[in-house]
Amino acid sequence: MKNLGIVQGRLIKSPPGKLQWFPQDDWEKEFYIASELGIENIELIAERVHNEKNPIWTDSGIDKLLKISKKTSVNIHTLCNDHVVDFSLVSNPKVLDQNLNLIKRGAKLNCNKYVLPLFEMSELNMRNYSDFISPIITIANACEKYGMVLCLETILNAKDLKFILNKLKNKNIKVVFDTGNRIAFGHDLYNDIVLLGNNIEHVHIKDKDKTNENVLLSTGLVDFNLVFKALKKIKYQKSYTFETYRGNDPINTAKFNMNLVDFFYTENFNSK
Repeated sequence: MKNLGIVQGRLIKSPPGKLQWFPQDDWEKEFYIASELGIENIELIAERVHNEKNPIWTDSGIDKLLKISKKTSVNIHTLCNDHVVDFSLVSNPKVLDQNLNLIKRGAKLNCNKYVLPLFEMSELNMRNYSDFISPIITIANACEKYGMVLCLETILNAKDLKFILNKLKNKNIKVVFDTGNRIAFGHDLYNDIVLLGNNIEHVHIKDKDKTNENVLLSTGLVDFNLVFKALKKIKYQKSYTFETYRGNDPINTAKFNMNLVDFFYTENFNSK
């Protein structure tokens, strides 16, 4: 399986209790690790709380990212903005401004996907979706201007998500299909994938258990064989990113994950 990506920080041991974590002084080292493993790209994150150490926020940092990406042949396609998880997109105008600024930063890196995780303080649901229409369209238009597709990440089932996509009426708005988050909310992964079809622009690969905890791939609730069977059915040929539990050794865990996903991909996509 080619062109696998990984979320920034998942190849470095993180502090206790930190899952989504920018690798601080080791972010450059992670590109070399990814290169050695054969990982094609790193999905950058802008943290929940602004971090001046994150190179995405300065021109000099972006220059460093571009240089190390070229040197290691580990690409940068996708940028995820976790800031909206802690700060409401609909009640704080500064959050919309932060998104528009971040999109411009991503454009300097030639990113082609912008992930907006609409959880917690920015949770998108069927009761409040009308409040999100305007800011989402503004972000989608900014993404289109800079050559990026806006990818919404939500906990909505496929039927409700398609309803909202129809309300948004914007061809530059697609979805992230996160295997772990969806199974944690009791979704039918196979039917959700089939129903969403070509609305899926990006897949986050992870596994969760019945307590909503991230766990090693294939030890939780996700049936990866069924996931890839559904992805084959919709002829999915776009991007995959590991947003996975690190285990005791993040590098060995990544090797295991790559082999496991390659097996299920080959088993399904190469079958008649």
